[in-house]
Amino acid sequence: MEKYILEINCLTKNFNRLRALSEVSFKIRRGDFFGLIGPNGAGKSTLLKILYGIVIPDSGNIFINGLDLPSNYKKIKYSLGIVPQEDNLDEDLSVYDNLIVYSKYFGIKGGESRRRANELLNFFDMGEKKYSKVSELSGGLKRRLMIARALINNPSLIILDEPTSGLDPEYRQNIWEKLKALNRNGVTILMSTHYMEEAERLFNKIIILNHGNLIFNGTISEITLNKKSLEDIFIDIAKN
Repeated sequence: MEKYILEINCLTKNFNRLRALSEVSFKIRRGDFFGLIGPNGAGKSTLLKILYGIVIPDSGNIFINGLDLPSNYKKIKYSLGIVPQEDNLDEDLSVYDNLIVYSKYFGIKGGESRRRANELLNFFDMGEKKYSKVSELSGGLKRRLMIARALINNPSLIILDEPTSGLDPEYRQNIWEKLKALNRNGVTILMSTHYMEEAERLFNKIIILNHGNLIFNGTISEITLNKKSLEDIFIDIAKN
């Protein structure tokens, strides 16, 4: 088994004259809870969309589970769980059917599909909402369902783009606890956020992007050793 679940080397992406990513390199070990942070326009969403297979980089190399992306994307996608920032649940289906239908994309059928769906709904405390329409759910419950859906294929790496953005503190705390439990159970997590408290509470390692450049790669404790906080770093970024 590969030591690193994700390896990114010299990743660059331009949109016309705008450089969204500039030779970004980092690695994620199996079992990490890895944070991607930075201000708006830093390049976070571009990086995640490249990992989703939506955007093709101009240069650089990406390896997921030792396989090259994008040439092995069909194989790679079966080991990924993806939670985009935008809600793309099927509003016309029930909570349960959203999971069942999605499981078919991974060839999961019959009793196994039902078993996984029920386990995930119980894990996210949504059993009583099983037959509710998605359109009837609150914003926080929709986010929980999106994370549950991303786990239907038992991914080794789950990628989340600001999953708690816009949620009230109670829902945010609930999702924090569920993500920490997943990580304790061996799921490697890559997550972007703009909440400093969230980063400090969850991540064991982070990278910070600004204008497409990687300006920090390490642990939050390494930042505090330099007598700085994440808030201090963002204040410095704003000044520049």
